[in-house]
Amino acid sequence: MVDVLIRMKLAIIRNSMTGGRAALMITGGVLGLLAAATTVWLSLVNPSGPGVVPDLLATTYVVWLLGWVVGPVWGASSVLRVEHFALLPMPRRQLAIGLLGAAFVGVTTAVTALAFLSLVVYGIRQGVLPALVSVPAAALQLVLVVLLSRASHSVFGLIARGRLGSAFTGLLLAAFLVLTQSGWIVVVVIAYSEVLSTGFPSGYSAVVRAIPSGWGVAAVESARHGQWWRAVGMLAAMVALSGLLLLGWSRTLGSLRHGRTTIRGSSHAPAATSPVLAGRTAAVVRKELRTWWRDPARTQILAIVLGWALGTALLPLTLGWTAVLPWAGPGMALMAATVACNLYAPDGTALWLTLQTGTEHEDLRGRQWAYLLVFGSLTVAVTVGFTLWSGYTWAWPWVLALVPALLGGGVGLALYTSVVALAPGPDAHKRPDNPLEHGETPWQSQVLFWVGLLPAVPAVMTVVFGTVYDNAALLWAGGPVGLATGVFLGWWLGRVAIGRLRAKGPEMLYQMRTGRAAKTVAVAAPKVDVPKAKLSRRESLVAGLSWILGPLCLIPQGVIPVVILLAGAEQKVWFLALYMPDPLRWPVAILMVLLGCFLLHQAIRLTVKSSRPAWPGK
Repeated sequence: MVDVLIRMKLAIIRNSMTGGRAALMITGGVLGLLAAATTVWLSLVNPSGPGVVPDLLATTYVVWLLGWVVGPVWGASSVLRVEHFALLPMPRRQLAIGLLGAAFVGVTTAVTALAFLSLVVYGIRQGVLPALVSVPAAALQLVLVVLLSRASHSVFGLIARGRLGSAFTGLLLAAFLVLTQSGWIVVVVIAYSEVLSTGFPSGYSAVVRAIPSGWGVAAVESARHGQWWRAVGMLAAMVALSGLLLLGWSRTLGSLRHGRTTIRGSSHAPAATSPVLAGRTAAVVRKELRTWWRDPARTQILAIVLGWALGTALLPLTLGWTAVLPWAGPGMALMAATVACNLYAPDGTALWLTLQTGTEHEDLRGRQWAYLLVFGSLTVAVTVGFTLWSGYTWAWPWVLALVPALLGGGVGLALYTSVVALAPGPDAHKRPDNPLEHGETPWQSQVLFWVGLLPAVPAVMTVVFGTVYDNAALLWAGGPVGLATGVFLGWWLGRVAIGRLRAKGPEMLYQMRTGRAAKTVAVAAPKVDVPKAKLSRRESLVAGLSWILGPLCLIPQGVIPVVILLAGAEQKVWFLALYMPDPLRWPVAILMVLLGCFLLHQAIRLTVKSSRPAWPGK
């Protein structure tokens, strides 16, 4: 059974390695290899503090464990779903063993295995006997994280059937995003506070070893000190926990094979709408507000937006930094557009009703109004509350300029992307038993996160010029400029999306129904197959890395440091240029801007090249 499922998974992966999916997989593999190499490097450092290396390894293994637990929930779509085998007459335990064997086949497992070799390297440095213990410890650690990943995916799938469960999974995903993007700041500050020379606190060391991901480190340390019973006990505990996880996971498979998702909510209280809305647009607004309240998938989106924005602003408080508090509101507006970029896909073939009644304009405008009512109210409340909390009066011109621009631009971009870059998911009555199995939008979200910053550029530049020239009128003019920009982009992008929906609605419906893009063929024209230009593996890798690193270099490491230098602020946060000596700050910031522009140019060039016909001789 195991070999059959492994061959099946390999065949699916091989046939799906095309286009953007292949570039994304290659890019993820390269980044994973860098993370694994960093983990192995930690096992080779020689700090002066006692027990620093095992503490660092145990901390890193916690991060890998969290990645395995949260990763499948974030990525959602499994290669082999339980529903595929629902009608096969086999015990649940046998199915669990087969799926577990197939789970070990993949890029993520190979990368994690390389990372866990750091435990073997650390054991070899401690002596022969610790090295012998480190080999089974590393293997059991890999089995443990894979089993935790499978079990958490099933458990979260059961939990996410309700709105509270969806909110919990959304907050968990948001916490993981915050820790991966900002948690390293805390680590860097701790490292600079001479922890590498004095060692970690004893309480911290005990906690990271008590987590299952640290049991392997504890076993190797016990072998080093001659505590064989403790070392064998830790290995036995890892085996026992793996067995319990396998048993519990196998029991959840039956629930996922036969259960159905239930969405509960009251239908008696009508949703409030603005008095300026009437007729069919108001009906769409009421329907969308009810969907935002009752659909677990929408609840998860709300939790991600709130959790990410609040977590990003509150995490620096652990180091006494309050300068990030005013940016919680703008961050919420930006993240809302990022995660709400596929609003039409959950409707499935219900789009047929909109196309038949000719209500494309009312449907899209109603979705925009509902989006603003939901996220606009939350963003305004968080912006006012957190800016007052921070006590920074200088932040008001900035947030008043950013929030309307990001909200208006976001509502336009989110709906435009939902129509133009549709990622089809299962129809409503065919949704998987696990609610986490939804349509994937990885590249749409990544691109939209950076594109969503562009609507704020005119307002931000107005505030920058007001700051540079000490002009109060220009400084406070950023708010009206941001409002005008947001209103215009929301209206104009919505209008473009309406035209696209009217022109390509049948093709969108076909894509939702079949999962494949419709191919338009001219009736009178002869059929000519013109192959598309294919990128080499190197070009695909360069394109994927450029799409990821280009925006990072341009905006966070280039444009934002330039703005901070112009404003004369002293907050370094995580901007490389601000950690340089004074003569090098401006050159490094400008270099990052140029590097980001070059990488984006490469990404766009290769993407356009892959969409052009491959004419013979060219």
